[in-house]
Amino acid sequence: MALRELDLTIGQIIAQYPETRMIFVNNGFPLFADDRVIEELGPILKLKTALRSKGINDRLFVRLLQDKIAETDRCRKLEAGQDQLSGRLNLLTLLPCPLKVPLQSELKFILDQLQQERGIPLNYSIDISANKRINYADYLKYFEDPDELPDILLTTGYDIFHQNFMERFVKAGIFASLPRRAVNPRLAEAGIIDPDGFFTVIAVNTLVMTVDKKRLGKLALPRVWSDLLKPEYENQVVMRGHGNIFCDVLQLNFYKDYGDSGLAGLARAVKYGLHPAEMVKALSGNQEAIPPIHIMPRFFAETLRGRSNIEIIWPEDGAMAYPVSLLIKSGKLAELQQLADYLTGPAFAALCDEAFFPAVYSPVSKNLPAAAKFKWTGWNYIKSCNIEYLIDELNEKFITAQREGGCRKCN
Repeated sequence: MALRELDLTIGQIIAQYPETRMIFVNNGFPLFADDRVIEELGPILKLKTALRSKGINDRLFVRLLQDKIAETDRCRKLEAGQDQLSGRLNLLTLLPCPLKVPLQSELKFILDQLQQERGIPLNYSIDISANKRINYADYLKYFEDPDELPDILLTTGYDIFHQNFMERFVKAGIFASLPRRAVNPRLAEAGIIDPDGFFTVIAVNTLVMTVDKKRLGKLALPRVWSDLLKPEYENQVVMRGHGNIFCDVLQLNFYKDYGDSGLAGLARAVKYGLHPAEMVKALSGNQEAIPPIHIMPRFFAETLRGRSNIEIIWPEDGAMAYPVSLLIKSGKLAELQQLADYLTGPAFAALCDEAFFPAVYSPVSKNLPAAAKFKWTGWNYIKSCNIEYLIDELNEKFITAQREGGCRKCN
């Protein structure tokens, strides 16, 4: 059913018909009771995508909306306002705070400049990732049309590498292959450049080991990732995790390199999971019953540098690289070339460097250790393993191994 109502965003519908909000809240979308969710997700999410994600019959739901409008004497078709409302999203960034915060003002300056000087109407969302209750990536698998996507998507992680998204949009040529620039040789050596030109990684978030030597006691400092598989490191590690969801980049790399036994070994080593900011707080305190080894993004590790008991270890086989990827629609590249040039240029590279996110399109980085290597999952592996399902499967195996080993649940 191709009703025009379904092409409206949630934000457009609720803005024009506020009375419909409770229809959403009471019929599968309780998050929309939160004003912040409406503000951040509303301009992005189309009605048809939201309904598809919940398996809700679109004809019946639209009827509920229309009936509610009629009850308040506003019996107008939902599509009547579509041409008058502009809620289309041109740019969406889904970035961790260390990079999001400094980038926010720079992007807003460029976007406002494009609006003023060239008259290009631009809508953008730069801070959606601040709200843990909102996950735009959850809806990627349900997108069917290119117009459901922003013109530019700047995101961290593996979500855009999911098979359906790749086949439907990336391999179909919806997004442009950006011109190559000079690349950081260490990242080039790690294989970060997509040989097919489908994806453009512009920076990486790196995971390192941060060790409290006092809490470590007589245990040897781990120097490579496989050291953590040794029996003596059981329950000596904290990694990023919340509830029963743990860091996918660690799980993927341990499974890729060491198989099921490696994943189980990592689970035995990990006592529990924390947010990186909580790791920093724990290592800064005096509580004794804390594992000595914390695997965290380098940005957070650097906040502990200078403490006599802390050693930040960039593993000899490479810090794990978590991609920051840029996708720009082919039909919009010429119009948004100024923004593309910034995101692949020296100013952005310098900003990334200050946040300890090594930039890809920068020949040098002043904040890298002398012999730094990167551990990258690899494009062949990413494109061939159906990564969406593999990540879910590995997390389930990880949880099972933790329970069998008697490890505690994450805080």
